[in-house]
Amino acid sequence: MNRREFLQCAAVFAAGASSIPTSWALSNEQSRFLAGQTNYIDRKPLTYFNAAQRAAVTAAAEQVIPATDTPGATDAGVARFIELMVADWFNDAERAMFDAGLADLLARANGDFAALSGKQQLQLLEQLEAEAGDAQWYNLGNVTRVWDSEAPFICQFKELTVLGFMLSEVGGTQFLRENPMGSFNGSLALAEDDSAYAAELPMRMLSAETGL
Repeated sequence: MNRREFLQCAAVFAAGASSIPTSWALSNEQSRFLAGQTNYIDRKPLTYFNAAQRAAVTAAAEQVIPATDTPGATDAGVARFIELMVADWFNDAERAMFDAGLADLLARANGDFAALSGKQQLQLLEQLEAEAGDAQWYNLGNVTRVWDSEAPFICQFKELTVLGFMLSEVGGTQFLRENPMGSFNGSLALAEDDSAYAAELPMRMLSAETGL
């Protein structure tokens, strides 16, 4: 299992998601891995962050996805997801970058980010994002990644916040909606009594009759 596949499993495992996003198409190896794991989302103790760090992560995640007419990051338990991912699933380099970024965030907030007003919190996060603007993470069209190990802290944080929210029960049931068209399967075979797709059969018949 490569790093990309492993992090897909880690995200589903840490979020306690009731369903895996259809776009992820997990491999047999990933499915076996997930099936063999115990669910730790509710019973795993949170011991990695201290109180100030945990409060900062909670407040910052709520700034990324605030509660409006739909639930926010706090409602979805995103802070818990982030702490579990950083503690149990990051490699050493990723964890060191996150830890340094979180320490920097707290230092800029005089040690208590959560105590700042909402406007001050947002301004500080926007400042971090402006400073990281040259990172590859922001490249136009860079949407195929699951995780960028070299991304600056603010990019890591936004990625974790969105991922944790979308994989949560709250995000999946109260924010996202079911796709009525289902997932696309380009290799779906026709049964013996199925009619062919309208766009394909006439062209085949035309080619056969005209020799084109």
